[in-house]
This record gives sequence, structure tokens and C-alpha cells, in this order.
Amino acid sequence: MRRYLDGAASFCAALLTLLICVVPAWFTVLAVRAGIAPLWAYAAAGLLAVVGIVLALAFGRKGLAGVAPTRQRRR
Repeated sequence: MRRYLDGAASFCAALLTLLICVVPAWFTVLAVRAGIAPLWAYAAAGLLAVVGIVLALAFGRKGLAGVAPTRQRRR
């Protein structure tokens, strides 16, 4: 039971990471397209999105293995 709860916590962490990183990156892209933000903001948005995706994949891998988001191995 603990393994399933730890996996669910990791999947929730993956979704939250995507929400925190990818949504602001998308709105930054929209701001650049609207002319509100400078062109170099594309680089910042891209880096933020890449970091968010990498972290979400790591949390997703932990979720499939049943590992809690704050641990390296199963309990």
C-alpha cells in the first residue's frame, strides 16, 4: 500500500512541476508574440520549459517505480 501511495505522490509531483514550469513558459511565449516582452525571453521560456519537462519525467519515473518524490529508493 505504501508503494502505491509513494507512486501517487510522485505522479502528483510530476503534474505540479509541469504546472509550475510549463504554464509560465507558455505565457512568456505569448507575451513575446504580443510584443510585451523582449525577444530574449524566448530563451528563458525555453529553458524553464525544458527544466520542467526533465523534472516531470524524473518524477514520473519515480512514480512508476513506487518511490516517494523525496527519496531515492523504495521504503
